[in-house]
Amino acid sequence: MRNYSFFVRTAPLIFVVLWSTGFIAAKYSMANADPFVFLCLRMTITAIILLIILWLTKAQLPLSLLEYRHDMVVGVLFHCCYLGFLFWPIKDGMPSGIVAIIIGIQPILTTALATLYIGESLNLRKAAGLLVGFIGVAVVVLGKYGLDLNADGGLDWFYLGLCIVSLCAISVGVFYQKKFCNQSHLLTATMMQYVAAAIATGVFALLFGETWQVDWTPVFFLALSWQVFGLSIGAVVLLMAIIRLGEAGRVSSMFYLVPPLVVVEAHFLFGETLGSLSIVGMLLCIVGVYYVNRPAKTVTA
Repeated sequence: MRNYSFFVRTAPLIFVVLWSTGFIAAKYSMANADPFVFLCLRMTITAIILLIILWLTKAQLPLSLLEYRHDMVVGVLFHCCYLGFLFWPIKDGMPSGIVAIIIGIQPILTTALATLYIGESLNLRKAAGLLVGFIGVAVVVLGKYGLDLNADGGLDWFYLGLCIVSLCAISVGVFYQKKFCNQSHLLTATMMQYVAAAIATGVFALLFGETWQVDWTPVFFLALSWQVFGLSIGAVVLLMAIIRLGEAGRVSSMFYLVPPLVVVEAHFLFGETLGSLSIVGMLLCIVGVYYVNRPAKTVTA
């Protein structure tokens, strides 16, 4: 029981740290391959590695696609639509801060879906926490990029639309995973997610006319390796486990911590400035996540 409680407390923090590094790794990757081509490569490698792990551990192998249809839907939403339509505007020059503030709406949207369709409770404390967390994300971005978010075509309507597609994909994906995928074998289900995502990203790459030429530099190889092992396997398997243990709304609130961590990582890795307003925004994010995830007080007779 003690080990279980420790996992419940620490797993979300580990996930947030791992997930935030994906934006940094993407910065190193997008110059060497088109978004959906890169994701197709990443998802295919991940699916093969997980298949080998399943075979070596004699774990359950998928006997039919129908059995894992819900997991495959989550794979398309998470790993194709969310990441693909997130990487696309970043590759084409849309400021990552603007992308972050749009994706920052995700916890609110997921909580609304979970409240409407699977009956999760939404009390005043949770609602206030979600609102404070979103304000924190906005303050972090404004503190870094200033008020003129439209500079250099930052709010191009086409790329804004891509970000909204990405937002809807991750919001529906978390809700869908919680509602339909709780009974699947974790590693097998995750592998089937990547099988579906590899097919979907390949189809999108063909539809959008992306080039299949990849520039295999050492930096690109390291970035791809980290995204396969650290993110696609480590972080995503951890996320699937967390979703099963917690409410969808609470799980989603963790994503509020990602943009502040990305800002901190970019500060140390790329020498980007980190102002006092951004630090205040980070504290607001932490407060918001704390109030959403704080256990309700039990009343004893």
